[in-house]
Amino acid sequence: MICPLCDKSTKIGLTNILRYGEERSVFYCRDCGLGFLENMESEEMLKQFYADEYRKKYKPRLDKETNAEDLFECSYRFQEDRLKIISPWLDKGKKLLEIGCSAGMFLFNVKDKVKEVVGIELDKKAAAYAEKKCGCKVYTDELIATPLEKKSFDIICAFQVIEHVRYPVNYLMKIREYLKDNGVLYIEAPNLNDVLVSIYDLANHKNFYYHSAHLYYFSKKSLNILFEKAGFEGHLYFMQDYSVLNHFHWILNDMPQSSCMEGLCTPEFPFQNRITDDIKSRMNTLLRRFNEEYKQLLADLEITSNISFVGTKK
Repeated sequence: MICPLCDKSTKIGLTNILRYGEERSVFYCRDCGLGFLENMESEEMLKQFYADEYRKKYKPRLDKETNAEDLFECSYRFQEDRLKIISPWLDKGKKLLEIGCSAGMFLFNVKDKVKEVVGIELDKKAAAYAEKKCGCKVYTDELIATPLEKKSFDIICAFQVIEHVRYPVNYLMKIREYLKDNGVLYIEAPNLNDVLVSIYDLANHKNFYYHSAHLYYFSKKSLNILFEKAGFEGHLYFMQDYSVLNHFHWILNDMPQSSCMEGLCTPEFPFQNRITDDIKSRMNTLLRRFNEEYKQLLADLEITSNISFVGTKK
């Protein structure tokens, strides 16, 4: 297979079984550190999939159908890490665009920290919900098909989007045109070196992690090459969103929790009703401290669940 990022040939396979038992291979390029799916769909097919089918297959609660309100409720409380990373660039004079804004979870949290927010979301139901919830305009087409002016945004964000894009270098180069000359790009992607994939021995998680909606699996090395090719310079940040209890669940059961909220919430012990507040507080304080230390260790080792890039035009 030819690597779509560096054009080198590779025969290294990461898996040939995806989530839901789909038989399809993911290859790995040792030269640039990129994982990539074989037989990728066309851009038009992908656009249709994300507009109509994506949330029927991939949803925050595994046991039930989802809707825009569910998406919002599952995630809007868990935007602190993203806000912490971008906060140095936020002020009331800035205009911010989020591409792939879903039901508006991040926009809802950032809208009062900038002058104006705008969203792009292919799923029309999620876009309508975000528009109403955040009081902003949300477009339901590709960026280049909107009436948005080039060089009009101070900040452009795209969280968990770039791994879904057929041609990521070209995609970033198009985004670049809509940033002001001193504007900031903020991209977040899953980490190929996630500890659950690269360190722990979890056969079922491996099949869960790799799936057909993710065309690419980025490492630190491949992300640096990607942004260099697209004309950006900046810094990478390693972020762990799921808690240590979520990881213990995987280690003990090798299966996901029933809802993403369980793994994203601040961890707590399941106390009996008779237990005093003092005992609850002291034990939960210990657990939360361990959770934060665990997340920091993963960040130091660069094996968190996500990698973020914040940078500017070269």
